[in-house]
Amino acid sequence: MNAPAKSEAPNFGDGILAGTRVVEFAQNAAIPHCGRLLAGMGAEVVKVEPPGGDAMRSLASLAPMEAKAYALINPGKRAMVLDLQHPGSATVVDRLFAWADVALVAFKPGDLKRYGIDFAHAAAVNPRLVYLAHTAFGPEGADAGLGGYDVLVQARSGAGFIMNRAEHGVPSATRPAVNDFGTGMISALGVVAALRHRDLTGKGQRVDSSLLGTAMSLATPMIGDFESDAEVLAELKQDLAAARAAGVDFVDQRRIYEDRIIPGAGTFRIYFRTYMTADGMITVAGLSPALRDKFHEVTGLPKVDLHRPDTDEFADLVSAAEALFRTRTTAEWLAALRDIEFPCGPYHMPYEALEDEQIRANDYVVDIEHPAFGRYTTSGMPLRFSEADNPTLGASPQYGEHTREVLAEIGLDQSEIDRLVTESVVADEPPPSG
Repeated sequence: MNAPAKSEAPNFGDGILAGTRVVEFAQNAAIPHCGRLLAGMGAEVVKVEPPGGDAMRSLASLAPMEAKAYALINPGKRAMVLDLQHPGSATVVDRLFAWADVALVAFKPGDLKRYGIDFAHAAAVNPRLVYLAHTAFGPEGADAGLGGYDVLVQARSGAGFIMNRAEHGVPSATRPAVNDFGTGMISALGVVAALRHRDLTGKGQRVDSSLLGTAMSLATPMIGDFESDAEVLAELKQDLAAARAAGVDFVDQRRIYEDRIIPGAGTFRIYFRTYMTADGMITVAGLSPALRDKFHEVTGLPKVDLHRPDTDEFADLVSAAEALFRTRTTAEWLAALRDIEFPCGPYHMPYEALEDEQIRANDYVVDIEHPAFGRYTTSGMPLRFSEADNPTLGASPQYGEHTREVLAEIGLDQSEIDRLVTESVVADEPPPSG
């Protein structure tokens, strides 16, 4: 089965991945974010949604079949609706695999063959295809076939113990879903690496990514095991077991852990943290001895032994620093600290970040006009290239907006397209409301 011919020379003014075709069989956040990043680099991304649409279309509704979460995650793509459970979908799936350079697939492993979107089948259709397979917990092991979400891997990876907030004495999941969006980035890296390999060898391949793998990677500086820590770890386990048996809440359990395990815990409580100011908050970040000296220079506070964060002297210094920062505004502290080149910055509310001049100057947020609900602002591309432009992202696609266009592009004639719509194999418009 031959896909339509591609242009010989991509125009890199349309993005560094101009001419790369991507089909996305995925919902929610992780792999759709991968597709979003590829689209932001110029790839042609076709999002394949089930009848009823991506689950994100129903989260914080803006208009029929349109919602905030979907709009923020999916700009720059085209979208079609395909019922993979319908026997008539097989021809469309195969034509999409033949058309694409990349397939992004996020289904439970047990569903892949049933829907005809497993790697073995896709590779038989198109041996040059780069096939990104996403699972929650990785492709091997007893839990490989389970579905899962970011909150589950925050808990399982141990990273949640470090970063989760507390609510009523128990952990509350970190938002945004860092492992979802981190997986989108890691998956995009895997895709472009596999495309490089294909360019050199002519061969496609399967690339595996997972939420759990991402969580472990993001937790790199916090999760490790050193032989030299064996005695401390044994004492920690004993103390935590006693604390849990006594009903000690999550915050105090984490404090026990951090006092024993986190390198430089004292530093983080004075020089690398957020302080309340007279009108808001400021974050300071001084890890080196030279920067710590500068902190004392600008604040006039005394030094204490950082290796003993459990002493009254240390607690007094923390209290004094917190009281001092409340005496001046954020702008005043920013000026004083930056004057001595001490790293610091404002602590924004999300809406304040959208207005930050530095963020705007680098196009880290972009304004988009959507035909159904008007203007919205979302994150831009985190990368730029000297030899290629990042294309301007269009609005997130409406439900079934490009179904007919894509079917024609992959080689179906008008009568075949009409039949697929009539038989509800595909959809080109939202279902009737009510």
